[in-house]
Amino acid sequence: MNICRTCGLPQTADGGAGADETAESGLFPVTVTDDLGNQVTIRREPERIVSLSPANTEILFALGLSGKVAGRTDYCNYPADAAEVPSVGDFNAPNLEKIIAMAPDLVMATDFIQDDIRAQLESAGAAVIVYNAASIEGVEEDIRKTGSITGTPEQAEALIWAMEEKRAAVSAKVKAALKEAASEGERSVFIDIGNFYSAGEGSLLGSLLSELGLKNIAADTGMQWPQLPAESIIAADPDVYVSFYTRPEEIRKLPGFDTVNAVKNNRIVYYEMLSPESDLVQRPGPRIADGLEQLAKDIVPEAFQ
Repeated sequence: MNICRTCGLPQTADGGAGADETAESGLFPVTVTDDLGNQVTIRREPERIVSLSPANTEILFALGLSGKVAGRTDYCNYPADAAEVPSVGDFNAPNLEKIIAMAPDLVMATDFIQDDIRAQLESAGAAVIVYNAASIEGVEEDIRKTGSITGTPEQAEALIWAMEEKRAAVSAKVKAALKEAASEGERSVFIDIGNFYSAGEGSLLGSLLSELGLKNIAADTGMQWPQLPAESIIAADPDVYVSFYTRPEEIRKLPGFDTVNAVKNNRIVYYEMLSPESDLVQRPGPRIADGLEQLAKDIVPEAFQ
């Protein structure tokens, strides 16, 4: 499918906006399949939406739906206007009674939602859709689904187009810089999200490294969130160490880590947990292309000089 650079809409073979009529026109009812494989039917355009994740809140605001967001989690901190929306608590254990009292038409959740909570929300009349994107493509598809079920497909396609432009530009810069440095596919990275747990295949952070043509030392574990032994990290000798938990000065004190290239060459990238930078690179929302750029600038800075 081609996207019109002017209007941001999908183009049919004859150049007109088309594709799926239901999704494109915003007609209801609309049925979509969420990231857990559940078919979700939205019978009419939602007027009251509760978001159970910061990423979902960002998607709704980016699509111009802020006026319909009735509830959000404590961690929904972007954009700033989200703070004006009443909180329903933690996304892992939200206040069910408060959500039901809000009488939402639609609840946008993550795979953290418990089956019994989902069932009670549906019994109360809310449609529940679950997102669990593990790549930029997955994020874009979730945005597209949100556009379909909220009657904002045009805004969704325009947003996806802007993300794709940023994504392509960032990847091209990084790959060109690595090629010039004769290190394409060789610059290795260890992502530490705490206690040597890392981002393997099937994780959003892992997919960002692949997108940039970087070697993820946790990719061969066959696990989404593997915990690597210290000896394995030292043996892999990553060129860059990205930490979301342990501060650089503490990493340098770890036994044997003084031999690791990332430590020797002062190539430790630190994102303090819950900082704006940490949110940017980890949150599967409409700013993930900006997160890709942030990660790229910190791992391959020469690409942006």
